[in-house]
Amino acid sequence: MPNVYAVRLSVSLVFLLAFFSCSKEEALPRDAGVPAPRPAIRVVNDVIGGEPVVVAGNERFALLAAFGRQMPDGALLEFRELTASLPVIMEDGEGNSWDIFGYALSGPRQGQQLPVISAYLGYWFAWGAMYPGVEIFEGENPQEGFEPAMASPGWTVPSEEVFAGSGFDLIKALDFPRSGPYREKDSWEEEYFLHDTSLVLGVKIEGRYRLYPRVVLDFHEIVNDTMGSLHFAAAYHPLSGISTAWNREVLPGLAPTFGVSGLLYNSNLIAFDRVTESLWSQMRQECINGAFLGTPKEVIPVLETTWATWKLLVKNPEIMSFDTGYPYDYSGSPFINYAGSESSTPYPIQFEDTRLPPKERVLGVVVEGKAKVYRFGAFRR
Repeated sequence: MPNVYAVRLSVSLVFLLAFFSCSKEEALPRDAGVPAPRPAIRVVNDVIGGEPVVVAGNERFALLAAFGRQMPDGALLEFRELTASLPVIMEDGEGNSWDIFGYALSGPRQGQQLPVISAYLGYWFAWGAMYPGVEIFEGENPQEGFEPAMASPGWTVPSEEVFAGSGFDLIKALDFPRSGPYREKDSWEEEYFLHDTSLVLGVKIEGRYRLYPRVVLDFHEIVNDTMGSLHFAAAYHPLSGISTAWNREVLPGLAPTFGVSGLLYNSNLIAFDRVTESLWSQMRQECINGAFLGTPKEVIPVLETTWATWKLLVKNPEIMSFDTGYPYDYSGSPFINYAGSESSTPYPIQFEDTRLPPKERVLGVVVEGKAKVYRFGAFRR
């Protein structure tokens, strides 16, 4: 009879060899003088709501972003994909190279920014409910026959579809938290640190980057912040999975902070401003009830991706401190089971679209009231 331990050792060695040799990139000899292949960023030149847009991304890097293609000078840009050389994600026919926030890093348009449009990541069920019949890029045709309820007087949405998820201002937004260079802590001291797979929201404002760990936003949902001359809010809603940022200056010289109202529309965050307590829908990007009724938010591009990818995009970015002043354990998310479940939200939504899994994360783009979503799988390179 063969020695059992020897057999187990042989099997383990075979498994380890197979594991470490399964990657095509690692299979290339390091001394062959041939660089390991890098994945391409897929670029899609598209039209939504009659407006030309570009969507660029790569599933491996957990990147998806969208911008307008019609420049203020009237030029219509056509983009092409390229081998990933982050932070550059795409090039155009004029010879410009562009980063993930839509800024030209080189070329005749260096320093210019592509037109900002409403584009953000979120769970599929939230997009299907908020925009019934939404088009899926390279996907099935929209379902037909559903007519959303009409808006109520004094609202831009049907008030009967607004439900309470928690108490008013019970979930505490963060106001002007400390930020600085990220320094990994000693885990033996039970401090917090970011894994390469940790998700982080980031903004680029006046040439500076600032990141917000999503695990902190799971507890607070909204961060009120200022960078340079811009007063803004960044928000992640764990029920709908939506990540957005917007300019807090709703009127010239008036930039209220925002809180969490506890109300939900299609299981999505409704914020309130702390001046008038008007209600603002995160996904609809507007005031849906109150003194600013119908006022749109000025969208700020926000990128949600992994900490590993952020380290490729930006060297030593500013990151919001885990020391928020609140006694929460930010070492794990209270929504981990919810995010991994196959069902949608426990709160009411107006329409459940079954074309995609409810919790699949997609990039949604809204232009002139017309919505379209893009799956990470379509940007596999």
